[in-house]
Amino acid sequence: MKQQFLPHLAARVFGVPLMIQIDKLMVILEAIGPRIGLGDHFVVEGLPVVVTRPAPEDDEEEESPVASGRKAYPVSPDGIAILTISGTLVKKASWMDAESGLQSYQTIRTMLADARDDPAVRGILLDVDSPGGEVGGLFDLADEVYAVREQKPCYAIANDEAFSAAYALASSAQRLFVTKTGGVGSVGVIAVHMDQSGWDEKMGRKYTAVYAGARKNDFSTHQPLSDDARAGLQTEVDRLYEMFVGLVARNRDVSAALVRKTDAGLFWAEHAIKAGLADQVGSFDDALAAVTQASRASRQARATASAEAAEAQIEESEVEPMAQTPNTKPADAPAPVAAPAETQPIVAAPAPVPAAAPPAPEPAAASPAAPAVDAAAIEARVRGESKVITDAKVALCKTAGRLDLLPEMLSPELTVTQVGERLLAAQNASSQGTQINSQVNAAPVGAEGQLHAAATQIAARKHITYAQAYVEALKLNPSLYTQYLAEKSATIRPS
Repeated sequence: MKQQFLPHLAARVFGVPLMIQIDKLMVILEAIGPRIGLGDHFVVEGLPVVVTRPAPEDDEEEESPVASGRKAYPVSPDGIAILTISGTLVKKASWMDAESGLQSYQTIRTMLADARDDPAVRGILLDVDSPGGEVGGLFDLADEVYAVREQKPCYAIANDEAFSAAYALASSAQRLFVTKTGGVGSVGVIAVHMDQSGWDEKMGRKYTAVYAGARKNDFSTHQPLSDDARAGLQTEVDRLYEMFVGLVARNRDVSAALVRKTDAGLFWAEHAIKAGLADQVGSFDDALAAVTQASRASRQARATASAEAAEAQIEESEVEPMAQTPNTKPADAPAPVAAPAETQPIVAAPAPVPAAAPPAPEPAAASPAAPAVDAAAIEARVRGESKVITDAKVALCKTAGRLDLLPEMLSPELTVTQVGERLLAAQNASSQGTQINSQVNAAPVGAEGQLHAAATQIAARKHITYAQAYVEALKLNPSLYTQYLAEKSATIRPS
């Protein structure tokens, strides 16, 4: 390792709070010890660290640095992005990402944002194998992982280690798997101060610090740690610990007291489940299968939500007026005839409907329309008619309390009348084989008559088609539709 990077590396290890598993910290100390002038054996207050590797020569050959942030992540055939989180975690790493087994939060954030914003990615799996690392940048990234689960399924697996800072990220996912040999936890914060004043004296070195501000030289490695400096560092460690505890409590939906009770311990496999720190023991394939299934369920839920939103939008969207002159009243329209299957609103269409022709575009206020305007109007009319059919289907399913059948009912091969028949058949499942006859009554009565009257009034008042008015009548009077189904069911007898 080039000598000019050693002060920077040492500054990121000593005198700063870390969220890292203790064994890994000892490995790091052993690795950098001889490179920063430490002897064959040194002790960090209660943590014996034995140097096992000789210091390299200054002219030691190094591989070319590799810029961070260029790692691609694999995507499964089902659209699941697999984001690997491994090694010691740091805020920024530059070339050390590849050279020293480090991974930066910046790199992880870039991959996460790309997977989140890519419409081809349907879910995210965090493949975690890390002892933890630096505090800086961790909590913001954990919040981003937590927010992603509102947009796409985001699972994690401790494969095999997710300790300290790595656990903060893994626990932010919706569901956390741990392998049979894997572990999670180490919910704690640690800071190490290196006092090399004895070594300086042995080497005949004496450092004099000139500074302003009583606390400026608190954490110098060339003097023992003062009581005030220790107290200040302990205060910061305690503050970060409370932040960590709160983060895990939120992520795992448990009490802060339960998190503190873990005492920053390590929990393996089934013990992690019992401690409430993980959800399931399983392999990487198990976790991948689970998030894949969750992504499918999420797409199904979004489809249903979109259908409900389409129904709600009918109230907000501007409906096309019926083809008529400005002085023509809807009530003066020709006597209605039965609507075609595409625009009939429900089973047993309860009332006459306007003429079968689709609604015409609003007449232009100026000179005769040009061909381009006519083409646009025709296209808009087609789209509007299709939307009316979809809205009618959504309204029927929602009013009947059968949104579970919505994906099937939205098939373009089914007319609104057929949807109504299927919903009515579902209401009378015990009478299988019964033929449900759709008839147009000259004088509808009961709930059917009330719905017809309400739809007629709405169509006249808002200048909209009867099908559109009927959808609004259903939404305004859901109890009438329930009563209508009951009345129709009472007339059905098994064949």
